[in-house]
Amino acid sequence: METLPPLSKARLRLLLRFHHRRHRDQERLFLAEGIRTVRELLGSAYQVQLLICTERCAQEHADLLQAFHQRGVPCFSLSERDFVRLADTTTPQGLLAVVAYPDYELEHVLDGSSWIALDGISDPGNAGTIVRTALWFGYRAIALGAGSVDRFQPKFVRATMGALFHLRIVEVALETLLDRVRTTHRIIGATARDGIALAQYVPPAVPHVLVIGSEAHGLSPSVEERLDDRVTIEGSGAFDSLNAAVAAGIVMYHLHSRA
Repeated sequence: METLPPLSKARLRLLLRFHHRRHRDQERLFLAEGIRTVRELLGSAYQVQLLICTERCAQEHADLLQAFHQRGVPCFSLSERDFVRLADTTTPQGLLAVVAYPDYELEHVLDGSSWIALDGISDPGNAGTIVRTALWFGYRAIALGAGSVDRFQPKFVRATMGALFHLRIVEVALETLLDRVRTTHRIIGATARDGIALAQYVPPAVPHVLVIGSEAHGLSPSVEERLDDRVTIEGSGAFDSLNAAVAAGIVMYHLHSRA
């Protein structure tokens, strides 16, 4: 590739605003940072508007930039100092993509596949881990309910390590989703107590929605009353709760292995 043109100061000021949801939603654009995250965009349907990288990164990952360049994605250089301002990490890798919001809505993704639904999972690290685990076990859609992380918050995007780009992720009132799929899906909730012991639970033969609540508050009452089944992970230790991402992974493994 030829020497990259520098990112203009005006465009840098615009992109700095994307750290705030209001501006992301207004422009329908978000930032995806990091080598692996950006590489995952190549195999996805997401539309990359432009790439920004430092000179060091451009030299070390010329093949990656070339792949985007061949797809008509413009690439711009940015100084190390300004990249630190734009990045969400303390020690950035020097590569960032500006990505368009996908166009799908809830009605576009109700295709009969199983879902993961997050009820009040606000920590981007936990939510990102759940998304990666869901993709590993073959889920195709994630619903983010009230109190859950913003699907394009930089920390969450980074925590998914690119899995975000291979799933359909919608923000929706879970009550709306669960009411829509009640006749076609089994609705399963992971609860800390009073559920069927997970080891004894026989997964349904129909598609399901697995609902995961926060470690601190569990499932919200309006969601819990819509469950068909409650499952509980039994432990033998003295601690009273499991991390939400850990619990989600255990339940997904059980549903997958017993299917």
